[in-house]
Amino acid sequence: MRFTARLRLEPISGPTPVLTGHVADLERLHGDPWVAEWYAGTWSTAEAVRRAAAFQARWESNGVSKWMAYDRASGALVGRGGMDRLDPDHEWVRQIAEVLDDGGAWAAERLELGWALRTEFRGQGLAAEIGRAGLDFAFGALAARSVIALTERHNLASRAVMERIGMKYAGEIRTEGLVENKEGLHPDAPFAVYETTA
Repeated sequence: MRFTARLRLEPISGPTPVLTGHVADLERLHGDPWVAEWYAGTWSTAEAVRRAAAFQARWESNGVSKWMAYDRASGALVGRGGMDRLDPDHEWVRQIAEVLDDGGAWAAERLELGWALRTEFRGQGLAAEIGRAGLDFAFGALAARSVIALTERHNLASRAVMERIGMKYAGEIRTEGLVENKEGLHPDAPFAVYETTA
């Protein structure tokens, strides 16, 4: 568990025979209209179970994955965020490595930073707080050399957070996602890639 000025960050865990882990909070978060818009719809209970178990498995195997974020004062669910280490065979890895001009630093560790906040917590600097906590974890605990973040080109709110926490625009990749002014998912949506180094 980690703490920021306003948030409590808990490693996401999946259900066990006696505990539900973070399943209900993931389902609630992805039921939020703003989050659902950027993540291709809401998550069912079954999907939240699957994702929670996957986040937990990545914590166990990679020593890093996403956190659930809660308000320290009220305990309210704020969102989720943090790092993931992309699998070397992930479709993004080759494209991102080609975009970056960092001597292969990112490709060695493949750390990707991200966040998702419930609508009522947007505009308060909390995504940047999660992002900074993720970078502190990456460059401190993990001794990383490079971290990326990416989002659909037209997600200006998320791009502004990336810039606010000191990440620099590196270029674009094309992968499945949303395209501005078009309905549904598209196989070659443009994603803006940002990077920061230690």
